[in-house]
Amino acid sequence: MEHDSQTQQADTRARILHAAVEVFANRSFESATLKEITEAAGANIAAVNYYFRSKDELIRQVMASLLGRMTRARDVALTAYEKSVANGGKPGLEPLLDALIRPMVQLGLANPHGAANISLLMQARVSPAVPADLSSAEDDTIHERFIGALTRLLPQLSRKEIIWRYDCARGAMVFVLADVSPNIRQIVRLADTARQADEETIVRELIAFISQGFLASSAGTELAG
Repeated sequence: MEHDSQTQQADTRARILHAAVEVFANRSFESATLKEITEAAGANIAAVNYYFRSKDELIRQVMASLLGRMTRARDVALTAYEKSVANGGKPGLEPLLDALIRPMVQLGLANPHGAANISLLMQARVSPAVPADLSSAEDDTIHERFIGALTRLLPQLSRKEIIWRYDCARGAMVFVLADVSPNIRQIVRLADTARQADEETIVRELIAFISQGFLASSAGTELAG
């Protein structure tokens, strides 16, 4: 009986989290209410208070779960790249960027929460409802590993320039994935690519664009000239 009770509790908590992803994505962190979330989850307000204590904590756990999945996927991809280089493989910008980009593309195309995931990532950059200290030590570590690998590949750029371009790359990924969402499809429709916006197409186009950003001359050098 105790095992059944634990299973039921875990199921209720999971249903609330899954419902919160869609409700927050559709209504925004600020506008969504716990009543809407519990109705979508088939639960009650008491369950939210029991498992999450508050709406703020529910937001934190939704985003921590989302970012954690992406960080773990990037860790796997980056580790594979690092092992290839350690075993004699040639380090390259495109395979390194693939390790950065593909996990987010997969997260954004995944069913059933793909579009919702990207909506949450976009909101997280501007919403005051999202905790400022959301990044975990694991997130910081994976960013440092990518920045370190990029610095070794592009010694002509300073660490500061690498970080700026790395953050621009992250922003480009989120925006493009929002643009190819089935619910949005904005600029991408002008290229008649909406019907071909599959994983490989998106990854390929993002790598082509972002790699040129990293390969551009140092901004300091251009300004000095």
